[in-house]
Amino acid sequence: MSTTDPDLLVVGGGPGGMQAAWEAARAGASVTIVDASPQLGGQYLRRPAAALHATRPGALHHGWVAAERRYEQLNALDNVRLVTGTRVWSAQRHAGGVRLHVMGGVDGVLDAPALVLATGATERVVPFPGWDLPGVLTVGGTQALLKWQGVRPGHRVVVAGAGPLLLPVASALVRTGTNLIEVCDATHPRRWLAAGLRLASPGKAAEAVEYLRHLAVARVPLRTRTAAIRADGDGRVEQVTLAHLDEDWRVVPGTLRTIDADALCTSHGFVPAVELAATLGCEVGGGPPPVAVVDVQQRTNVDGVFSVGELTGVAGAEAATAEGGVAGLVAARTLGYAIDRDRLLAHGRRRAREHRFAAGLRRLTKVPGGWVSWLEDDTIVCRCEDVPYARVRDAIRELGAHDLRSVKMTTRCGMGLCQARVCGATITDLVALETGAPPPDPTALSTRPIATPVRLGTL
Repeated sequence: MSTTDPDLLVVGGGPGGMQAAWEAARAGASVTIVDASPQLGGQYLRRPAAALHATRPGALHHGWVAAERRYEQLNALDNVRLVTGTRVWSAQRHAGGVRLHVMGGVDGVLDAPALVLATGATERVVPFPGWDLPGVLTVGGTQALLKWQGVRPGHRVVVAGAGPLLLPVASALVRTGTNLIEVCDATHPRRWLAAGLRLASPGKAAEAVEYLRHLAVARVPLRTRTAAIRADGDGRVEQVTLAHLDEDWRVVPGTLRTIDADALCTSHGFVPAVELAATLGCEVGGGPPPVAVVDVQQRTNVDGVFSVGELTGVAGAEAATAEGGVAGLVAARTLGYAIDRDRLLAHGRRRAREHRFAAGLRRLTKVPGGWVSWLEDDTIVCRCEDVPYARVRDAIRELGAHDLRSVKMTTRCGMGLCQARVCGATITDLVALETGAPPPDPTALSTRPIATPVRLGTL
């Protein structure tokens, strides 16, 4: 380890990673933040591309002013190094701490005695016929187009799915003048009511009311218990089939209807990005989907490695910020720096409050198994390897592939470019639904020595 190595590495420049870096640096630690995007902020605080010369870059964001202040503060600190446009393709433990192999803006290795993982989550989409057509994109992808590139996804747009992103993105579409036809949430209203006490957050309630007001002013209908179960078109989306659902997400007979649309924005929650944590030997469990297991100080079971944000369970930007504050301060203390105990306690209280909200949110956004009834034999479930539903079903039923590794080896699911980031949750669900039990190897598609595609020259 050279004398230029930092005390702390932070992987991920979203709200949690930025807060962890800020707290550790304020305590005196030298910090390097590594992020794949050109600028810090993550998906939640994605900045417009510089070429757009946006006059109001925070127009589609909540918490923009505070995030900009934190970004400027980090930039001003001499003991913070920002390494953007750089991907971590592998990670290793050694006697001196942790080594990250990186490529992109910086190529080579980064070493430090301590590490904070703030790698976020991958958006989940449950398959349906036509979901691989051009014009079908994730809700998060839509958000990135709007915030980063100032691009609308289409001329006649439908937003359909489930999860916390539907309303903010639908609101952003309306505010940017997009012709939004309707918004469909597959969740049953009873589940919202059942989670109401745990979702009692004045700030988030105010946000939701604001989003609903935008839809109401634009006269965009919001339909609950409704899903997009099919997309059709000649070379791209031209029509979307919607259906009313029961509580298990099975189609209610007689409720199918087809509308014209050239873009379908869909999402069904998130899958924590546990690849680096699992590679380093951190405990990964819970779920499905699996998350990085941490204690109340955000420590994993691996000495010197902390995890924060969606990696530890989807809870939102405010929870990630609180977790990052805890992790940054505890990491600095572990490294021998004096910390402000009152700040640590304040972050801990905020973390506990946000986790109560998150517990209700996770119950609310759980995906029932009835979506499998939307599939046809030739519906693609692994897009990288063009694996249809029938091949996976038959592997489980006829070949005895009752664990994730067996499904991968017999069907090639998860062997493609995305390395199961898109299909992993689907395959896990299909095994559980067909066998009546969760797969015995829930992290088999997440644990790999190479976390992202890498050039042969780099290897």
